[in-house]
Parts: sequence; structure tokens; C-alpha cells
Amino acid sequence: MSDPQPQNPEPSCNHIFAHPQTPQQRERVEAALENARLTGDAQGVLIAVAQLTGPCDVRDGRQP
Repeated sequence: MSDPQPQNPEPSCNHIFAHPQTPQQRERVEAALENARLTGDAQGVLIAVAQLTGPCDVRDGRQP
């Protein structure tokens, strides 16, 4: 028997570096960016910036 699907699943982005879709997801990415910046993690900074910027059909309310 398979698990039932969640009633209201969060929208998800299918980009390589997924864009946050909810305020909570955005807060987590922003915290990761701050941590990467403070620890000198250049790759972490790049990933977080990629997640926070650029167009995203799901986030912007367009169908992918």
C-alpha cells in the first residue's frame, strides 16, 4: 500500500538549484547564504544566490 499524497503539498521548483516557494523556504535559503558568507564558503554563496534570483515559473505563478 502506498502512502497517501499530502492534502496541500508545497509547490516545488524543478530547477537544478530550486527556488524557494514559501516564506519559510526563503528564510532557510537566506540563513544558508548568511552562513556561507560568514564562513567564506564561496560555493555556498553561489548556490544560495542562484536559489534567490532568476526567473522561476512556479514561484512567479506561471505554469512550467
